[in-house]
Amino acid sequence: MTLTRMSVPYALWALHFVALYSLQGLACAQQLWRERLGGLELMTWVLWALTAVILAAIAFEARRAWHIRRALQVSDETGRADHERRSFLVTLTLLGAAVSALGVVFTASPLAMLPTCA
Repeated sequence: MTLTRMSVPYALWALHFVALYSLQGLACAQQLWRERLGGLELMTWVLWALTAVILAAIAFEARRAWHIRRALQVSDETGRADHERRSFLVTLTLLGAAVSALGVVFTASPLAMLPTCA
């Protein structure tokens, strides 16, 4: 586990934030994907799909960190500096994934409550 790998959930959250508001701005300014499909605008469906993909990617990173954590717990290197550093980075990755997932849900919550160009 590296510092770069630890920051992946935060990068996914930032990507979601930028993409969500950029696409929503395009939908309002350029009338992009404003047709209705299944009771919602097509842009809303695209934004929900983007949110689902980002949440799945964050869950994948959390699952990967969880497996590394489990492997570190059964190893017999306990107490070594490298082992402790890896354990710390894995814990930070798991916490970062939780915070990032919460941030993505919070950022996407207006999709459920407001029309695209409210």
